[in-house]
Amino acid sequence: MNVVVEQTLVERIQQQERLIAQLQADLQLARQASVETMLGQLRLREAVLLFVGQDADNFTQQITEAFGSDIARAISNSLFVLDNAPVSANVQDALRAACNHGMNRW
Repeated sequence: MNVVVEQTLVERIQQQERLIAQLQADLQLARQASVETMLGQLRLREAVLLFVGQDADNFTQQITEAFGSDIARAISNSLFVLDNAPVSANVQDALRAACNHGMNRW
């Protein structure tokens, strides 16, 4: 009798683990679709995401770790990095100060 109960419980646990894995995959896809939709809406409204920090690679790595590579790629495709702008370092510093290092929005 104990063998039957144990086997039933093992099967039930495996079924629950498969369900959890499927739900996690669905959640990841939903997050990605949500982020891509949001970024598309911002582009339609001619909004620009500008990273004013000093270390864009670290930011991208943090996004990848937190949300996965697909979402990080979508964000990176819509993100402009101030360090890559064709302006002098003085102008970049002035823009960082005007943005309060990312704490101000317009």
